[in-house]
Amino acid sequence: MAAALSPADCGLGVRILAFDTATWTCSVALLDGGVVLAEKCERTESSHAGTLPRMVASVLSREGERLRPGDAVAVSIGPGSFTGLRIGLSFAKGLAFAGRLRIVGVPTLDALALAALPWENRLCAALDARKREVYAAIYERAAGGRIVRIAPPRALAAARLSEELGGPCAVIGDAVEAYADVFTRALGAGVRLLPSTRHPPRASAIARMAAARLAYDPEGDDLSALAPYYLRPPEAELTQTTHSPSAQSVSPASFVDKVPLLY
Repeated sequence: MAAALSPADCGLGVRILAFDTATWTCSVALLDGGVVLAEKCERTESSHAGTLPRMVASVLSREGERLRPGDAVAVSIGPGSFTGLRIGLSFAKGLAFAGRLRIVGVPTLDALALAALPWENRLCAALDARKREVYAAIYERAAGGRIVRIAPPRALAAARLSEELGGPCAVIGDAVEAYADVFTRALGAGVRLLPSTRHPPRASAIARMAAARLAYDPEGDDLSALAPYYLRPPEAELTQTTHSPSAQSVSPASFVDKVPLLY
């Protein structure tokens, strides 16, 4: 099913602490009643295990805030770095359990697309999946400026993605740094590259999407059942098979859309 989201649909009256650890960039934001009170982004070359708690403390202390029962924590659930996703979700679950907070998992690529505004024609949100592959989803504009995701996220070869994009488009995400040559060779002047160094993942987008979800589903996700959306098995499993990474990808049918406004 296609996805559609307008920025006006997001940021409804709820207080949300959000973070994204799906890539090398760690982003944390605090949203209250649709207003972003604080946001920090930091790129690291090591684990987010030490970075994330420090950034959360910094964002909360900047506004003199403390999370209260009934508030929500929102977290990027993938696709992305296996380690990064596990760290983010584990920390979110710990906060939610200890503080009696609601929890909302947000698809990484959808949040990246929302953070990429403005753009024209098509937008591809793409993350480096290594092994010459990317995690990608493609978006278009609908009536009223809404964002429409035209297919579920996939793991596929960067070269194949470039061929499928075809006409004029923008590409955002750390796959731009890894495969800029592939995109420009296939699309030439028709591609606009938005590298993550200048257009990083934004936790504020995670928060706004979570607010849209909570507006119609106030309970959020089940704390024990929420799991990362990896798209393909971890490296340890891949090394035990002769199949390519894309051959091991999770079926698109396993991707669960949760926000009618969005998907």
